[in-house]
Order: sequence, then structure tokens, then C-alpha cells
Amino acid sequence: MSRYFNAGIQVPIVIFADPTGREIPGTRLDHMQAQVKGTYLERARKALGAFRGGQTPAKAKETWAALGKALRLRKEGKDPGAAVEDMAALRDAAAKGSPLRESLDEMLRRMDADEASGLVDVAKMDLEGDDAAGGIAALFQVLRDFPGLPSAAKAKGILDGVAKDASKKEAWASAEREHRAWLALRAADRLARAGKAKEAEEAWAGVAKEFEGTPAAEEAAKRKP
Repeated sequence: MSRYFNAGIQVPIVIFADPTGREIPGTRLDHMQAQVKGTYLERARKALGAFRGGQTPAKAKETWAALGKALRLRKEGKDPGAAVEDMAALRDAAAKGSPLRESLDEMLRRMDADEASGLVDVAKMDLEGDDAAGGIAALFQVLRDFPGLPSAAKAKGILDGVAKDASKKEAWASAEREHRAWLALRAADRLARAGKAKEAEEAWAGVAKEFEGTPAAEEAAKRKP
């Protein structure tokens, strides 16, 4: 909850914010409204309940923690794709029409519009220009980093067409192998984050062996429980 003053009027405003800092719809009340304490608290309770998307307070607390982990994954650049998958899962677990679901939907839409869509456009230009290999690699990156988003579907459609082009067959095969290697590394890293050290160690070793010679395999070889 936070308070601030309307510019030039000096009337205190009470606002409840969600864990991402966004105002929760239905909780903004000025000082006069807030004097009716019972009404105010009831409105706040309903708004918070709506934001939780029908989840119990205990479940909502788990959701906030999971969202925090996903946002850190993206911020640290360790596995942007895993972060997107986690946020999409949290969104889908929330009640339809709830502010929680809408907030997560907005995050995912912004990522697609501000990041993924631009990568697809650049990849298309590379494919049409002198760097087909770079364009193909970028499209596979969109698949990895923005799974389930509209731009990933566009990237897959383009890649499906490229796979049929004999002149680009070698570049496609190389990028596709690298793509599978990164996905395998992601799966191994998930095991580590889940506290399954032994399974993670075995999975990393498997990635290093199966995809030897790729950057993902080199990263897997460095991983430790």
C-alpha cells in the first residue's frame, strides 16, 4: 500500500499495489472516502481477492515468489525462455478476467512487442540479405527465449519454410542442433533449481556429450550442483 498527493490539491490518496508495482484496480480511494473505514477495507479486500485471481492468500504468496524468481531469471539473463514459460504458467493458473491474469498478460505482450517482434524482423532481413545463417540462428533464439508468444509462432512458421530450402539446409541443421542443445541445458538447469543436484549433474553431462562442440555443451560442462 502507498500514499501520495494529487498535484496542487494536497489530498492524500491511498493505493494498493501488486508485487510488480502496478496499482490494483478498485483500491484507489482519496482521504474522504477512506474515512469510511468499513467500506474502504471491504473494497480493498475485494480488489485484492480479484487480483489474486481466486487464489487463497497462501497460494497467492507462492505465486508472488514464483513471479519474483521468473523476473530474476530474465533480469540476470540466465534463461529468458524459462522465465517466459514460468510467467505464462502463472498467468494460466489465475482466474480468467482477474487483474492478476491481466497483469501477467500485459507483461508477456510487452515482451513480445518490445523484444521478440524486433528479433523476428531482423532475422527476416538477414534471411533476405547476405546472412542467412545469422537469420536462422536468430529465429531459433526467438523460439527459445519467447516460447508460446506470438513472435515465436511467427519464427516457427518461417523456419518451417527455411527447412525446405535446399540452399539453407546446412545452416538450418546446424542451428537446429544448437537449439536442441540449449533446450536440453535448460531442462538440466531446471533440475538444479528444483534442488535435484544428482539428476542435474547427470543431465549436464548428457548435454556435454550429446551436443559436443556447441556453446551449450561447453556451458553444461562448466555447471556444478
